[in-house]
Amino acid sequence: MENKITSGIWFVFIGIILLLHNIDVINFNFIATLKYWPLLIVIVGINLMVQNRMYGNYIKIAANVLFLGWIAYVGLTSPSSHWTSQLFNNRDIKIGDLDDDAELLNSVQTEIDSSADAASLEFNGGAGKFEIRGDSTSKLVSARSENDNMGMNIQSKVEEGTQRVILNAKPTNNSNKKTGKVFIEINEKQLWDLEFNYGAATIDGDLSNVRFNNLEINTGASDMNLKLGMPQSEVSKINIATGASKIHFNIPKEAAISVKYSSILSKNSFEGFKTKKNGKALTANYEEATMKFDIELDGAANTFTITRY
Repeated sequence: MENKITSGIWFVFIGIILLLHNIDVINFNFIATLKYWPLLIVIVGINLMVQNRMYGNYIKIAANVLFLGWIAYVGLTSPSSHWTSQLFNNRDIKIGDLDDDAELLNSVQTEIDSSADAASLEFNGGAGKFEIRGDSTSKLVSARSENDNMGMNIQSKVEEGTQRVILNAKPTNNSNKKTGKVFIEINEKQLWDLEFNYGAATIDGDLSNVRFNNLEINTGASDMNLKLGMPQSEVSKINIATGASKIHFNIPKEAAISVKYSSILSKNSFEGFKTKKNGKALTANYEEATMKFDIELDGAANTFTITRY
């Protein structure tokens, strides 16, 4: 009887929330409630402790009502946002805002500014397929689309000795066909800070000859396959914030790597690492290496793999 009462409370609560949400009486943020799932373990523990005890039925009902009341409060008061951002403990996915008024071209490029000592690239992309490669020509950044279904614009300016480039790519408004691939080339001679912000996209990249201090990847529901070379700085930092994505890095066997991961509901596989515990993995040569990769992964429902070549 006790179990029927608590089960009935849950069914009534879920049914009312779904009904009111579906008929637009309320706007319930279901994803925002997921991070409170450990409270379910607490509720189960309370139910077990008070089972067959005096007033146990009332305690169980009160505990379940309080829990559902908190879930209702969270779901009703949390602002709506991209579903992946609600799953992160430490950072939100940041997808660059694309200027709808800017002209979109099939091919863009920017030259190297000789007054700059370093370079940074912020790439903002919507849904699509992108291929990123290092390039040894005189251009700093160049990009082209294989058809009219994708358009781009580019901005470049020098600030504090760094040439800062912003490259935006998105599907054009005049086509309902599948988006084509965008090919992006960045100069191998520069020392880069790289930031990739994109949505449900497929990215294939070869940065094995590209030197960088920082690589930041913000994405959701995407597929990335990236080949890296040896680290070219004392510490080359790679920060990844993603949800429901597949990310694969192919890194030289000699590279020293540290991976810190705080992801949930994810599958991680790191080839050639000596230690893997407490959310951190290290290669055997990490401590004595003079140049190394520090990778930090935040997110949920991901598959993150590192293979060596």
